[in-house]
Amino acid sequence: MLSTESGANGSRANRITPGHWLRLAVAITLILGVGPVDALVIYRLGGAELPPPPEADSAGVEFVQVAWDDVDPAAGGELLDVDLSSGVLAALRRDPQVDIAPTIEASGGTYVRGRVNSEVWDGDTSTVWVAGRYLCAEFREENYFISCTDDFGTPGTANIDLGGLYILDRIRVVSGLRDPGKTASAVRIFAGLGMPVTAITHHPPPYNPWLLEVRDNRESILDIPIPQSDEIAFLQLAFGEHDTEWEIHDVEIYARGFVGRSTYTSNIIDFGRPMAWGEMQWSATKGERAKVSIQTRSGTDSDPTLYWRYTGIGEDRAQVTATQYANLALGEKAGFTHDRDHWSFWSSYDFAHGAGTQVVSPGPRQFLQFQVDFLPLGNDGGEVQFLEFRASEPLATQLIAEVWPVQSRIGAATDFTYVLRPTIGSSDTGFDRIEIQSLSLLGDVRDVRVGDESVPYVVLVAEDHRLLISIPRMEAKDSGALVELDFDARVLRFGSRFEGRVADSSRPLEVPQGVEAGDATGEYEGNTVAVETAAEDEGQLLRVRVTQGVATPNGDGINDAAMLSYEIFEITGTADVDVEIWDLTGRRVRLLHRGRDGIGSYDRAWSGETDAGDLVPPGIYPYSIFVDTDRERVRKVGLLYVTY
Repeated sequence: MLSTESGANGSRANRITPGHWLRLAVAITLILGVGPVDALVIYRLGGAELPPPPEADSAGVEFVQVAWDDVDPAAGGELLDVDLSSGVLAALRRDPQVDIAPTIEASGGTYVRGRVNSEVWDGDTSTVWVAGRYLCAEFREENYFISCTDDFGTPGTANIDLGGLYILDRIRVVSGLRDPGKTASAVRIFAGLGMPVTAITHHPPPYNPWLLEVRDNRESILDIPIPQSDEIAFLQLAFGEHDTEWEIHDVEIYARGFVGRSTYTSNIIDFGRPMAWGEMQWSATKGERAKVSIQTRSGTDSDPTLYWRYTGIGEDRAQVTATQYANLALGEKAGFTHDRDHWSFWSSYDFAHGAGTQVVSPGPRQFLQFQVDFLPLGNDGGEVQFLEFRASEPLATQLIAEVWPVQSRIGAATDFTYVLRPTIGSSDTGFDRIEIQSLSLLGDVRDVRVGDESVPYVVLVAEDHRLLISIPRMEAKDSGALVELDFDARVLRFGSRFEGRVADSSRPLEVPQGVEAGDATGEYEGNTVAVETAAEDEGQLLRVRVTQGVATPNGDGINDAAMLSYEIFEITGTADVDVEIWDLTGRRVRLLHRGRDGIGSYDRAWSGETDAGDLVPPGIYPYSIFVDTDRERVRKVGLLYVTY
């Protein structure tokens, strides 16, 4: 399967997709009758100057190198305010030679109504604000009690809400171009995080303390360097009193530092058939205050988006293809949503785990996509030199597991059973290794059963947080047979998970295949690999339900917020309650509620915003509800979903 993609130099070149070489290797194996092939794909984004990994020379291993700028919107790729000039993926710095004032509204800012309208900020010196004569000793304005502060008054104010945080480089004031006698001679600059709260809203007064001022100016083009300062979001220029008219042609704003957000979205990678995901690694750096988010999602088809058209009956919508949607009239387009049935939400990874971390997006699946988000702050940005991951043909069509029991006293030794139900097709190779990893302290393995019969096993690795066990090979004839592992562990954290993977010892280069949580057996009701830590009588204190688990905060008024509901029982007085939203890296994104609640029922809505008021990216977000009473503490957790 050949595909045509643009290379780093912009030329068009034939490139063979990972799936092509993989299928070719398997075909040669069948024709020649040779032994098993380690059908491993190593896929690297960026890092063109680096040598291939050592395994790339091994038989059956395909190494694919893709440049950061090899992005095609038709294949789902996108570059948004990123810098690729040095060959790495980096947050984009602002150009201090570009006036940002004319584009403020497009960036979410506003020209605050005062005495001066947007013509002052429009970047066009042919438009003029005529600043009429005013003297503070004479100026009085009906209904407004602030007229002047020293010799700067309300009539001379020009105000702008920047719509985000900026580090100023300089301000340029252009005045008196047609008549030097109408040059503004006195200007004062105020900068802050927001418009100060005063009794006057329609006609803002001169604010203080100001950042700096210029007096006795005689330059028609006045450049005012801004000293090193923190980020600002609001700017005011106040022009001093004058007894003749001044003509202000333009006020220009130049900023330095980074843009507010930079995003790289890779092309959707098509492997030609479902693949198991292995480890991912990257080399990256960031400033102390900046944030860099690395995410993946996987799918079973080539488009993660569902497209909708209005049917003409009220707000009813019908699904259409992407091509059909593009051909609809504007009034017929009903928007688009995430295809939850065929694509996972974005999964995030801890930036500190760049040396290697397991891809957690569901597999085996045919399609995979990456996203890198930079959130710079001030002069702190970030860059990613390369991102590399591994994938190989699955060992089984499906692997479903659950653990029992699903509750344990924190720190107490507990006997657990890990139940795995594999679906192994005739083309799957099967497995003979099971690995369990957990934040809990793992203990002894006591028994392994296949189909209710104990089987011989060997514990190859027994570490505090990892077990690797050799078992008799599971092949297509064993499909559907339950594999049960009895072991003991001490749970140290609420919601601790027992993550499973399987491997084939005869194929050491292939990646282990991850196991999904689900209903592996009807004998247990948990259907999960996560374990709660329970306090005595916990169920009598707190009950939680999710009345709306998916938020789509796209402004259409439909499911704009997820809704958590909880009931508190059997307490006297009130209890401290925290409701928090987290991302999958364990970072809190929103403190939804903190207060003292008594007996009763409560609803808490989350519209997908962080504590800073920014919308989170689509994905899965764990929530926790923590209740602290004088006699016990209880925490409940679960999952919310955000899509657009």
